[in-house]
Amino acid sequence: MALSLDQSIATLAVLSEATRMLHEARPFGARIHDLFNLLHRTFAYHDARLTCWIGSARPGATRQQFYSADGWPYSWDDTLMRQVARQDQIAFHQLMANGRATGTGQLPAVPIVYLGVPIFWGGRLWGMLELRASQGTLFADELYGLMAALAPQLAAAIMAESKQQWPADSESTALAAVQQQLALFDDDLQNTLALPHVLSLLLRRAIELSGAESGAVSLIDHERGELILQVSEGYPPELSSLDLQHGQRQRWSWEIGLSGQAARSGRALLVRDVTQEPSLRLTNSSVRAELAAPIIVDGQALAIITLDSPRSAAFGDDELSFIQALCQRSARPLQRAMHYQEMLETSTHLSQVFGSLPTGLALMDTGSRIVRSNPAWASLWGLDPEELQRTFYVAIDLVDALLSRLIEPMQLTEFCANGQRSPAEVQITTVRLSNPTQELHVLSVPTRDSQDQITGRLWAVNDVTREREVDRLKNEFVSIVSHELRTPLTSILGYTELLLARDFPAEERKQFVKTVYDEASRLALLVEDLLGMSRLEAGKVQLNRWVIALRQIIAELTNQLNTQLARHRLVIRIEDPLPPVYIDRDRTKQILFNLLTNAIKYSPRGGEIELVISEVHLRQLPADHPRGRWVLVGVRDQGIGIAAEDLPRIWERFYRVDNGNTRRIGGTGLGLSITKALVELHGGMIWVESKIGEGSNFYFTLPVATEMARRG
Repeated sequence: MALSLDQSIATLAVLSEATRMLHEARPFGARIHDLFNLLHRTFAYHDARLTCWIGSARPGATRQQFYSADGWPYSWDDTLMRQVARQDQIAFHQLMANGRATGTGQLPAVPIVYLGVPIFWGGRLWGMLELRASQGTLFADELYGLMAALAPQLAAAIMAESKQQWPADSESTALAAVQQQLALFDDDLQNTLALPHVLSLLLRRAIELSGAESGAVSLIDHERGELILQVSEGYPPELSSLDLQHGQRQRWSWEIGLSGQAARSGRALLVRDVTQEPSLRLTNSSVRAELAAPIIVDGQALAIITLDSPRSAAFGDDELSFIQALCQRSARPLQRAMHYQEMLETSTHLSQVFGSLPTGLALMDTGSRIVRSNPAWASLWGLDPEELQRTFYVAIDLVDALLSRLIEPMQLTEFCANGQRSPAEVQITTVRLSNPTQELHVLSVPTRDSQDQITGRLWAVNDVTREREVDRLKNEFVSIVSHELRTPLTSILGYTELLLARDFPAEERKQFVKTVYDEASRLALLVEDLLGMSRLEAGKVQLNRWVIALRQIIAELTNQLNTQLARHRLVIRIEDPLPPVYIDRDRTKQILFNLLTNAIKYSPRGGEIELVISEVHLRQLPADHPRGRWVLVGVRDQGIGIAAEDLPRIWERFYRVDNGNTRRIGGTGLGLSITKALVELHGGMIWVESKIGEGSNFYFTLPVATEMARRG
């Protein structure tokens, strides 16, 4: 796309300024940093790197690297740099920057955009200029044109630097340049607080000003005698070195390598040729020279900076002195960054705990305005989280939002008012809500600042609906079971006491014994119901399924129920032919027995009880019924019926409709819960239709014995 006249003029102005900078009579590094700043003011990149080879990129040539200030702590990808350099053209890539270990956790991987500019001139590669920016940043067309025009100017500056011969006696000039670089480094450190950025800045300046090809910074764990890799630059990704990086392993013993020696001794160490030091045990065979220097605070080494080069004698006393000065200037900023990192990690951990707690937490100021809340807070109250993003006053907005659900609105209003009147007191209440039913336990405590002044309140809210329901079930269980136990036990004890006290005629004695037997059987059924419910809840009931004809089970049940049908007429309607079903015989018998005995019990005036069995089409069943072939079993009575509001709850454990008839009839309230669980174990479904005074119709399905049912 052609540039507009204004864009062309602006690009030429930047190119002119860049050309002037590159050819000034100043240290090369200072000129490059000024160039980075100029480009940063003009284009929205995040950080930049210049890699240049003195005398071109031929084997053995000296490599120098320069990094922009305030760069990302993510390592640059040297493999990508070499790929782009071989292409001899400007390249654009979208990448994921991978995080290095940061001691307390990993830097997150972030998507970035990359621009690589090979610096070719005279048939030689003199360097690579690289820019990185956040994803979504568009490098404008004028940037490509500027980079293409800037590359020859950079090549000329690098070539001139390689030919530059500084006077041997210009020690004051060299010292001034070093002091200038250290001053710039100090300025950068003062503007950086995050630990990864401090370490990355330190490493890149050390590489840039020492001429090292690669390097790393590691923190020291004195308790465990280990080094912990933090940042590294310049190492190939396939490198697996115990000294520097080991894939997933980020720790290694300080008994290993030059960096370990420097950590133990607290002194800077230099090896001009590592091949003469076999004890170092370096796994990176390309390294020839290595320098390791500690960063010491209050007499203790906090970190180690390690620099490597494939050139023997790449580092001398000047580089060693410079790195030592760099470490001294980094000591306090590093300590400050480590303290900041600790606070940041603590804050992050607390935020994670705060956000993941099931307890709803809300921090309020003295006016009951919510300053901060966790997700559970909105969820427990049934509020839209977006409401809490706006100004939200608990004393006003919470009551208003819950008004239609509050069973006792004034209770919550008074609770909020008490918190305002007595800000130093701890308060507790239970808020009851309807539609849906909820019970929320609210604890309100004062919050204080470092001067012990009250700053507001913290509300902790827990949903105790389930606990209250468990308590209700427990109390109901104790009440029902004690009643159901007491009645037969009273009969058993009474009749056995009479039998023991005196003799009775044979017929009367037989009647007493039968009564004792019936009541003992009733107790046995109660215990069996309790054990059955327990096994079902624990998932310990296994079905023993066979292909069975239902007619046989019905015949057995009819004989078993004959004694209970004195006031009732049982009508059985079975479709002919009826396909066999794939069921557990005993469990199915238990299902039918429970439903038929319920029909008898809840039809105290007698009447007709109808048992209807037939195969049905899927469209005749409820919409959410499982697919397949099914036999439908219906049990209809003409009893007292069930109120519509009680129908959803009759399947709950221990639930019994609260009226005079049911209290007189008795029972544990477990029969229908067990029945429903057994039907669902067979893969079927159970439901009920009923009206008060008109009786009840219970329906359930059993699978037809098809080949698919037997396999499933």
